[in-house]
Order: sequence, then C-alpha cells, then structure tokens
Amino acid sequence: MNYRTGKILLITSLLLLPAAFSPARGEEPAFSYTHIHREGSVSTMETGRVETREKSSKKTTHYDISVNLPSSPAAGGLLYPYLAKNGLPGDVHRRRGESDVYGYGVTAAFRNKKGWGLLNREGHEIVPAFWDSMSYEGNGLFQVKKGKKISYITADGRVAFPDREEGPSFYREKGKYGILDDRGNRVTAPLYREVLAPFSEGIAFVQLSDGRKGGIDGSGKLLFTAEFDSVGPYEDGLAEYRRKVNRFNWGTLAGAVLGGLGGSGGGDEMLPLSYDGVKRGYLDRQGRIVVDSRSDEVYPMTEWGTFVKDHGLLGFVNRKGEYIIPPGRYDLSGGRLYEEEGLVTLRDKEKGKMGAFRLEDGRQVMDFLYDRITFLGKDRVLYEMGGKTVLSGESGVIRELPSGAVMQPYSEEGLAWLEEGKKIHALDREGKILFTLPEGEAARPFRHGLAPVKSHGLWGLVDIHGQWVKSPLYKDVQMM
Repeated sequence: MNYRTGKILLITSLLLLPAAFSPARGEEPAFSYTHIHREGSVSTMETGRVETREKSSKKTTHYDISVNLPSSPAAGGLLYPYLAKNGLPGDVHRRRGESDVYGYGVTAAFRNKKGWGLLNREGHEIVPAFWDSMSYEGNGLFQVKKGKKISYITADGRVAFPDREEGPSFYREKGKYGILDDRGNRVTAPLYREVLAPFSEGIAFVQLSDGRKGGIDGSGKLLFTAEFDSVGPYEDGLAEYRRKVNRFNWGTLAGAVLGGLGGSGGGDEMLPLSYDGVKRGYLDRQGRIVVDSRSDEVYPMTEWGTFVKDHGLLGFVNRKGEYIIPPGRYDLSGGRLYEEEGLVTLRDKEKGKMGAFRLEDGRQVMDFLYDRITFLGKDRVLYEMGGKTVLSGESGVIRELPSGAVMQPYSEEGLAWLEEGKKIHALDREGKILFTLPEGEAARPFRHGLAPVKSHGLWGLVDIHGQWVKSPLYKDVQMM
C-alpha cells in the first residue's frame, strides 16, 4: 500500500455498529460492547448495564481511500469533550464482528423502571422489562442478572443453558488446587497454593507450593516462572500483569477496556479512556516481558499494540513490544484511536496541533496542522482548521459545517447525526440534510434502519425518515 504524508489522509472504510457511539449532546450510553474471554468463572456485571460480548475476528481487510485535505487554513473542526492530560486517545473505536443478534429477531434492548427487556425488529417488546442487567453472548443467547442470580435466556425469553467450556479447569481440595480435564477427571493432585488466572489459550497462572509464580499447561507442567503481584488470563497471545505501587491515581478507566485485568485487545466498542495509574505490563506465551511495567505509564493493550510513556516521552509499541511510533512529545488529550482502521490522532505538544498516524507501521498520514480530527467511517472525515468545521471525503471538501458542530460517525445506512445548536439533523454521505428531528434532546446512530432518540427525558425509536416507530417511553434504548 502506498501512503503519502502531508495533505493525504488514508482511511479504511468502516462499518460501525451504532450502539458503540456516544449519542449527540453528551448522553452517556449504558450499553457497552466488550470482548470478554469467557474461559474461567462467570463475570459479574454492573446493575443497569446491557452488554454485547461476542468474540470478534482479528482478520483485517483494508480498503484504502485517499482523502484530499486542503493545505490552507480554510477548514474547520468537530468539538469533542476534552479528556484528562494522561488520557488514552479520547475515544477508541473498537473492532467488532458483525453481530448475529438481529438474525434472532432482536433489534434493541430497552430499560424502564422494572429493568431491561428486548425489542424485536418492529420495535415491539418480546422480552418484558425485568432484568437488572443483560449481556449478549452470541448464538441467540443472553446472560441476564436479577439480584445476585445470573442465568441465561433466548431471544424470546425462554430459559437456556450455555455450552460447557472445553479445556482443563481447577478443583480445590484441602486448601490447595489441582487440575481437571474437560471431562472432569483429575489430571494432577492438589499441588498449587493459589490459582492466579484460569486456563486460557492452554496456559494458566498459579502460585506453587514454594511461593513461586508461573504459567502451567493442562498437564500441570511448569512452563515458566515470572514476578508480578497479579496477572490475568491470556488473550491473543498476551497476558497483562501488574505490580503494586503507592501513587496518586491519575484517572479512571471509563468502562472495562478489555474486560478487566488480562485483556489484550479485540474488544468491540468505543470507550472514553484515561490513564488509570495501574503499573501494568504484558507477557508473551513464553513468559517473556514484551511491555515492561517499570515504564512510567503503560496503557491498556489494543489489537495493534499500546502506548508507553517513559521519561516524559510517549510512543506506541506493537504487540511484540517494538516501537511503531517512536517516543516523542505527544499529548493524547483530544485524540482518538480507531482500532478497525488502525489509525490514531495525536497532538504535538510544541505545535499544539493534531496529526494522525497509521498503527500498522507508524507512518504519519496527517501532518500536525489541525485543531481537531475525527474519522467518521464511510470514507468521511471531520476536521477543524483555521476556525472552520469541514466534512471531507475522497474527492476533498464536501461541505462546511457550523462552527462547533458535533457529528457522529456514519452508520451502515450511510446516515450520521449532526447537532447544530438545539437542532439534530440527519445527514447523508454527501452532507445533505435529509430531515431534522422535530423534537429530540439526544440521538444515537442508526442500526438496521432505526435509531434511538430521546425526547422529554425518554427514549424511543425513529426510522430513516425521522418518523417515530416506537414512541419515547423508556429510560433507555440501546441498539444491538
């Protein structure tokens, strides 16, 4: 692939699921799309949340398109919330596989005072509101929680049971742990003082009777020893380890980037992030340190790698620990990481301007000339330069937008919401306003021809013509 720096921006086409984006006017979605490695014990979910936990493919298909950007300061920008000084790029557009939930007749989850339920493709309630939380596990199966009880249901609300996880597991006897095979037969006697992380990708972390910590295989063979305070299961060849420190917490990780400790990428969402003060590092399957926790700051792992800050300089390393973007005086605040496209926007501390890099090889694809940059998918980009806000495409500038306008990424229908003052417009790919919501306090992106819209404090669904399909009746509606 040939990439020209300077005024050429390369964008890979992007199909983004609507529920993965924050709504217009600063509404915070309760829906989070998170890749969860499901080996080991069942994860506990927060009350009042709906999640999708489907595993996604790591295979990337690139469709590179050149978008010409003007060299003169005649372009504009998109206003997004300013994040903490130590934040990972303001939002992370996570890679996700195509959800199969629509094939089971489900289009959205809704919440009222009784809890969460499900809506079908026509917007009718097919599972009444009842559950404190709900997560889609794939293959038409939903994990639901009521109080402290976790169970499973199908798309029509019937009780169901998940398939048993294959592979070895642990049992406890007389205060120690041993290994069982996938049929429940004992493989080892109770040998281990503690199980530190369950089997994942054929390796588990344990503490041995002599106090050492390390990784073992399903037969109990010790593969390596390592030093850490805590560790998570392997995901895609990497395991996150942590060490304790007494220091000020710089921020909070807004949502579970990687399903908690041990995540290593492949999540399916866009999340606002900030560095959380955790002294983390990453081990490969041989127990070798590929990202050292002794660096000043190590950020959560993505599919492409992670940011590492040391001695005041910030760089990006790949999943082998090799620098892709060499350390420099970069600021993550106001930036964004697009995992599907393999792009990131950063701010140059000295110039105070935004630029963009390709994560595959660290090539800079936009110079540090812009006040703001936002990739919108569907071969579209919104940027700010010289005080003007511009929507641009493959052939150049499409239209200038009102200063400070907020625009969401395009959905698969080729529609995007534009907020202009107190008005919310639906734009097509050519920047044409198709309709303006007659009433609406917030809107979320379209999915399968429907979009959640908030009016008078309640959420409903509108179609691609702006007509109510489901009147605003709910505390929340999230597309699935």
